[in-house]
Amino acid sequence: MKPFLLLSEHSTAIVTHCLRSSESTAPQTLPKLYINRHLAREHRNNPALDPSCRNTVFTQVGPHRAPCQMCIGLLLSRRWPLSYSQWWECEFITEGICDNGGGFRDSLSDVSEELCPSSGDAPVPLPFFVRTSNQGNSSSDTRDTYVPNPSCNDFPKYEWIGQLMGAALRSKELLILALPALVWKQLAGEEVSWSKDFATVDLELVKLLEVLEGVDREAFEVMFGRELTYTTVLSDQRVVELIPNGSSTVVRYEDRKEFIRLVQKARLEESKEQIAAIRAGLLRVVPQPVLDLLTWQQLERKVCGDPVITMDKLQNFSKYQD
Repeated sequence: MKPFLLLSEHSTAIVTHCLRSSESTAPQTLPKLYINRHLAREHRNNPALDPSCRNTVFTQVGPHRAPCQMCIGLLLSRRWPLSYSQWWECEFITEGICDNGGGFRDSLSDVSEELCPSSGDAPVPLPFFVRTSNQGNSSSDTRDTYVPNPSCNDFPKYEWIGQLMGAALRSKELLILALPALVWKQLAGEEVSWSKDFATVDLELVKLLEVLEGVDREAFEVMFGRELTYTTVLSDQRVVELIPNGSSTVVRYEDRKEFIRLVQKARLEESKEQIAAIRAGLLRVVPQPVLDLLTWQQLERKVCGDPVITMDKLQNFSKYQD
């Protein structure tokens, strides 16, 4: 059904109508949050000092705050109109900044940077996403991306991330998350393929399995001998068994295609539950028909903005003075 909806020339108008018709009334007063960015920067420099991550900006604006400071998580499930451009007011402790919208946007930028750091050398301050294997692969053109951490089972936080993404989609604000097509496709409800989509996560593994499938018996014995077992390494660097006692079961040449199938299944589904939680959060803010009508590329642009800035777009946002 989705491919036919996407081909409709009215899909953009339908998306706009769905968003407007599902709007709720914006709150009359902004919740005020007190954020200590000094503590957040200290944590970002050395996350190992505090595994609870309580000093991150993400945690300081999250839905688990004390009742007296209002539960932003409940507010974000409201479907605000496009004109509601500031979701909370920030007071940055010891900084003396008056928030007229800029502080709020700074806090969103901080949250984005904590979830998916833009620098490949920086530590990841939060446990929700991990770097893809492609970040260390110079031959890939999809480096610097992250996938949901298969080891992290804090699903309410993933749902909260989905709500933030939904709020960004409904507004003019951006939540810049460096996620590969594999993740965006699942969030948009599209099918994923191993050779095309998982290559955006681990290109070397995709190539290795292609070689393994086409190799002859002699080359197989030379390359792997008895060292290849029914295990695989997930994006969080955990080694998991593909069958019972897989770590002690050697893959035979005639069984290599079954081994390939098991690896592909394990890797494609490694973050399945986390992605489902993010999507559930999205759907608390964005109506289902909207996700049905958006391609994964459109969803990414609506949440994160357009990664390519053309000269025409730059000129549209530029003002010239004599």
